[in-house]
Amino acid sequence: MRTVGSDLPPAPRFSSRLAAAHDAVTGAGFAGAALCTALIAVSFCYEVVSRYFFNAPTEWATPLVSYSLLAIIFLAMPELTRRAAHIAINLLLDRMRGTSARVLHAAIRAAAASACLLAAWFSADATLGQFGQGVWTNPPLAVPKWVLSAVIPYGMLSAGIYFLRQLFSGELPPASAEPKS
Repeated sequence: MRTVGSDLPPAPRFSSRLAAAHDAVTGAGFAGAALCTALIAVSFCYEVVSRYFFNAPTEWATPLVSYSLLAIIFLAMPELTRRAAHIAINLLLDRMRGTSARVLHAAIRAAAASACLLAAWFSADATLGQFGQGVWTNPPLAVPKWVLSAVIPYGMLSAGIYFLRQLFSGELPPASAEPKS
C-alpha cells in the first residue's frame, strides 16, 4: 500500500537549503561587484570627458571610484573562495601525495577559515564602532564610514564559511593521488 506523497522526492535538508541561500547571497554580491566595476568605468569616462572637453572636473568621481574598489574586493571575495579561484601558493601541496597532501590541504583550509572568521570579527567590531560614533568620510562625497566598511565583515565572514564548507564537504584531494611528472 502506498501513502499519499510517497512519489515525492525527499525534502532538502536544512543544511542544503542554508548552503543554497549562502550561494544565492554570494551570487548577488558578485553581481554587485560587477555593477561597481561598471560604475568605475562610467565615472572615469565621465570624469575624462568633463575635465578635458568641458574644462569642468568633477569632485565626486575619485571618491566614488575608491568606495567602489572597496566594495568590489569584498563583494567578489566570497564567490572567488566558493570557486577556489583565490590566490593559492601550492608549492608544498604540488609535491605531496596521498594522506599527507589531504591532511595539509585540510589544515590550510582550517587556517584560512580561522583567519577569515577572525578578520570578520575584528572588522565587524570596527564597523559597529564607526556606526556608534557617527564617523563620516571626508567631503566632497561624504558618507557614513560604516556603510562602506560593512562589506568587509560580510566578505570575510562569507569567505570563512566557504572555507569551512569546503573543509567539511570532503572536497579534498584523494589519498591515492598519482604523482605528477
